[in-house]
Amino acid sequence: MDDKLKLTLQKIKALTLQNKEFAEELVKMLDIPTSKQSVSIPNRVMDDVAAIREALEIRADKSISYDFVKEQRLRDQLIIDNLRMENAALDLKKDEHERFYIFCVNAFYQLENIINYYFYVTYPNIKDLLVELEEATSTEPSEGFRFKCKGNEKNVGDIPIAHKINAVCNVLFPNDVFKVTLGTLRQVRNEGEHRCMIIQNEKNGTSNLHQFFKFNSFNSIRIDLIKIVTAIKQNIGKPIVREQIETTGVISSILPSACFVKFDGKTESVPANLLHKVKTASQDDSVILYLKNGKIVDIKIKNDDK
Repeated sequence: MDDKLKLTLQKIKALTLQNKEFAEELVKMLDIPTSKQSVSIPNRVMDDVAAIREALEIRADKSISYDFVKEQRLRDQLIIDNLRMENAALDLKKDEHERFYIFCVNAFYQLENIINYYFYVTYPNIKDLLVELEEATSTEPSEGFRFKCKGNEKNVGDIPIAHKINAVCNVLFPNDVFKVTLGTLRQVRNEGEHRCMIIQNEKNGTSNLHQFFKFNSFNSIRIDLIKIVTAIKQNIGKPIVREQIETTGVISSILPSACFVKFDGKTESVPANLLHKVKTASQDDSVILYLKNGKIVDIKIKNDDK
């Protein structure tokens, strides 16, 4: 066969692996059967790693086991993305910046899919999931990072991945700064290869993405991904039990639009939605507080029967 034709076929093959819609249209155009016997990658369910590696011409070995994932199609996709990630690290024909970008993008695909799977299995009822996400992100310092239910969420896929990353990290890794790294992987995917390579070449950049590329490597991203997958494997299907704690406190100051209470050696503001419950209170009044994760979720003036 002519070398030009071979090159064309290779490009078509690459497109079918990168673009599912292109592959599906090609199958229709060539009138190729789409039964279980079809060898088309997008339509074939495989759990044989060797077959996946051969089909995708991948030399690397997988670095993460997804054997605990029960959904076969998802497990296959996770394996494919992991192999593509590791293959990028070994592909010395590409510039290092390009290799690292591809590595990070495929790491993010795994991160997104495994987090969605964790929430899907652990909170099969969407209402329970929405409540958990609001609870788990309620302590975020910026309001924009706190998830608020809009009322139109029907499944886990309707929820922004940024909130889900924050929630799963706050639950499984409280106060661990690697949450920032995982969140920035999303930005890498969103910015695109061209923009990311420009950022990597900046000498004095100060953006989050520049800092990400400056201080992370193939190995550090791999370690973080293994860390989150391992934690999900150990905790999947185990909903967080949030106990409500009752304690007493004293109103340290009260204003028309704010109230502060002292309890357990610290002073906290009463949430705005609870201010109506202390509108008749005065400074130094005793109160009963109800806490979840150290945050005030309800308040009552002591000995107040109103």
